[in-house]
Amino acid sequence: MKRLDGDGFERASRFLHTEARPLERAMFAYRFENGPSQSVLAELTRFANDDGGFGHALEPDVRTPSSSALATALALKVLEELDVSATHPQVRGAVDWLVSTYDAEAKVWRVVPPDANDHPHAPWWHDENGSLAQMFDGFRVIPRALIVGLLHRFGTHRPTEWLDGITESTVSCVEGLEVLGEGGGSDLEYVVHLARTATVPESFRSRLSARIRAAIPSSVERDPAKWSSYCVTPLRAVPTPDSIGADLIASELAANLDRLIGRQRPDGAWDPTWEYPYAEGMAPARTEWRGIVTLEALTTLRAFGRIDGVR
Repeated sequence: MKRLDGDGFERASRFLHTEARPLERAMFAYRFENGPSQSVLAELTRFANDDGGFGHALEPDVRTPSSSALATALALKVLEELDVSATHPQVRGAVDWLVSTYDAEAKVWRVVPPDANDHPHAPWWHDENGSLAQMFDGFRVIPRALIVGLLHRFGTHRPTEWLDGITESTVSCVEGLEVLGEGGGSDLEYVVHLARTATVPESFRSRLSARIRAAIPSSVERDPAKWSSYCVTPLRAVPTPDSIGADLIASELAANLDRLIGRQRPDGAWDPTWEYPYAEGMAPARTEWRGIVTLEALTTLRAFGRIDGVR
């Protein structure tokens, strides 16, 4: 069993403090150095818009300044980690923006706004005559499953019947999916978040847990030779030891942790497992992603007790 030694952790720390975005620097300090949550909140504000939503390349591959459901959900995930109150202005603004942009007829949120095409973006975020909705299955899981969990956590001033109706629609969709865990596994990740949100009624969470456990054996890539590609790795499906389905792939998780430690670069960072031609205006994305991926690698390794001297 490999472990990240003190030198490896120090190199990663140095990279984050010098090369990562200020947001990831503040989050690293909060998670590992007892840094203040106020610093994270201050950096997150830089991505906020006057309409209450979030944009400005919070998700580095979508560089429109406009608010998006994707960026707003990611911002709320940060606020959830900080255990911010549902009455906090950033939370209220984000929730109100999500409610106002909900497509009641389709019962979904469009993942990114149409003007994403007008700004630098990764190829998979380009929309041509509805291609984005087709690629993301009508947005029924991405980003809806993540947003629904966050609304259960923060949308306390919203009618319970309204939210439960959206939740039932989402859970029924997940249960009916032929495949859960496509591409890099964001759909599975979002469903796991929904299933692990304590404020979601148990009747929904138990159904989701059953679907996740059924999906993991076939969705998770078990061949270590393929883990360097864009796939559903064991750690993507099970990011903590107490995650749903950890018992189903225990040996694969151990091997994936060993491989993760071995993938650290000489500068202390971890690289994303996906690549694409960085068109004009996208150059910052790779560096930003390295910071995000490095922070998540350290967070995962600590969760599994794989960093020497760090608890």
